[in-house]
Amino acid sequence: MSVLRILHGTGNLRDLLPLAEHPAVDAIEADIWTRGDQLVAHEHRPLGPLSVALGRDGIHRVSHDPVDLSAILEAIDCAGQHTQVLLNLRSRVADPAPELARELLALPERGHLTVRCAAWPIVDRLRAWVPHLDALYSIGYEPQVRRYVYEANASALPRRPMAIRESLLHSAEEVHALRRYAGTVAAWTVDDVDRAQELAEWGIDAVVSNQVTVLNAL
Repeated sequence: MSVLRILHGTGNLRDLLPLAEHPAVDAIEADIWTRGDQLVAHEHRPLGPLSVALGRDGIHRVSHDPVDLSAILEAIDCAGQHTQVLLNLRSRVADPAPELARELLALPERGHLTVRCAAWPIVDRLRAWVPHLDALYSIGYEPQVRRYVYEANASALPRRPMAIRESLLHSAEEVHALRRYAGTVAAWTVDDVDRAQELAEWGIDAVVSNQVTVLNAL
């Protein structure tokens, strides 16, 4: 089984968008925030029109402007049919779901787009609003894994694909069990070649990495 190779954070920097055409890159990822009525990509949450952002270390000036979603989609179009984009929705304050749904519904084709979000209700709303949208539950902590499995067993909902922190995966059996619930399991963020190859052997569907060398080894 081939593994989808996703280059993490590429859409956050305009200068990195040409990497969408790299032969080892099947998809690029971008962190998507709302800024006013716009959807933009940046590593940290932009604060209005100012050249500042809110990160884990507080408010700081940024060295580059956020990237418009339209620029990311244009880069994907230029890269050709093989390249996809993973939009990592960030929702610390504003809810990006309504604006993103409007953007996606206006597109003639959405087969090359996947959305993921740590706020699972946002994923559910987008899947309800946008027909046939590929969307992933983002899972970063062990309690979320237990909650996911509990809800999957307790409900009759269809499969809910997931993107999970790679350190939460411990065996091929665990990956196979999660795939029965999810259908698709992506691992993030894998920056070690041996670990990426191990996950591929365990049957992971996609690997997110900061390193082209890691993706090239898959």
